[in-house]
Amino acid sequence: MTNFPRLKSKYDGSDMHAAIAGFPDQIRLILNQVDTWKIEIAPRQYSTILILGMGGSAIGGDLLRTLVGSQCRLPILVNRSYVIPAWVDASTFVIASSYSGNTEETLSAFSAAEKSGAHITVLSTGGKISDLAEKKGYDLIKVPAGLQPRAALGYSLAALTGILIRSGFIAGKIRYELDNAAEKVKQNAAELQIESEGNFAQQIAEKIHRTIPVIYGTAGFSEVAALRFRGQLAENSKMLAWHFVLPEQNHNEIEGWTCNAELLKNLSLVWLADQDDHPRVSKRREITSGLLKDKTACEITLQTEGTTPLERLLKLIHLVDWISYYTALLNETDPTPVNRIMLLKKKMSN
Repeated sequence: MTNFPRLKSKYDGSDMHAAIAGFPDQIRLILNQVDTWKIEIAPRQYSTILILGMGGSAIGGDLLRTLVGSQCRLPILVNRSYVIPAWVDASTFVIASSYSGNTEETLSAFSAAEKSGAHITVLSTGGKISDLAEKKGYDLIKVPAGLQPRAALGYSLAALTGILIRSGFIAGKIRYELDNAAEKVKQNAAELQIESEGNFAQQIAEKIHRTIPVIYGTAGFSEVAALRFRGQLAENSKMLAWHFVLPEQNHNEIEGWTCNAELLKNLSLVWLADQDDHPRVSKRREITSGLLKDKTACEITLQTEGTTPLERLLKLIHLVDWISYYTALLNETDPTPVNRIMLLKKKMSN
């Protein structure tokens, strides 16, 4: 068995282990603060909720949209761009989410949202966007600093949920459902944090760390977990992966598995499944798996247990975070620094 404690002491200098382990505690900490927030929603008719963000600051919006979309009376969209759609106007409820407060794409979209007359709330730790919010009198929700944005997902998800609750867009009961799910994640995660032969995250990391993972989720549920997994493998594990969803995969990408058989042997195939997947999608997954049998280095199915979809999705998100962590150690890399991202930002500032 791989000596993960030795790898942790050698490569995890910034303690990403603690950051990932803190995910459920982050959720519960922010939920306990929601009642103290000053939220003043403008008295107008709203048509859309638009979340501005990039990278780790945007994934919380994707997760929120998946978890509460069926309970929210307005559509929730995530905007990852310098610009915003032309339809944004005074009826749009905008949440500008930037963990650092200095993300240039989000600052640009924020400025455009101001010009559109949209109602704006800011979510950040500080930085330029917080200064602008305070100067212009926008609602500002601050979360604890000191983490990589991707490692602050619990803060982001809970804060976004709290903003929608306090603004009246979703019922307050989701707060208690989220808190309960976070507690279940914490109980479940204990075994993922400690080296053991039964640690499922370590087992998966061993199988995929020398491959290019192809991650297939399900549209409407595990799609966001597939996106999260790909992003975490890139930033934590410093390795490429790609993701897509069923049933759309069956209408195009499945044909891409035809040629270059030797190259396909460098891929691993990871299915994200859930007990509530549409029965036709489950059948498609089974048939597709049979058609792709033996084409890749390995094939894995990730499926979490829980009494609610919310609990299962949070557990799945947490599981893939741990897999990316152990994969980083096996790749002999520190999971915290993002040197190429920082170099790119430096070059963009010149």
